[in-house]
Amino acid sequence: MPPEAKAPTAYKVICTGEEEKVVGLHILGSGSAEMLQGFGVAVKMGARKRDFDSCVAIHPTSAEELVTLK
Repeated sequence: MPPEAKAPTAYKVICTGEEEKVVGLHILGSGSAEMLQGFGVAVKMGARKRDFDSCVAIHPTSAEELVTLK
């Protein structure tokens, strides 16, 4: 898909404490509901930012942005 055909998206991962426990996610854009459902399971299971960082990003997808945020 050419870059000009892509819809804009925005992402935020909300972490707390020294362990950087993920307590929330914000995703705006096409397909966000599907992404939030999967990441919601990770949040409910107590995922930490380092768990997200250790995931292999599926490219090219919008969801890859959540596991490559710095």
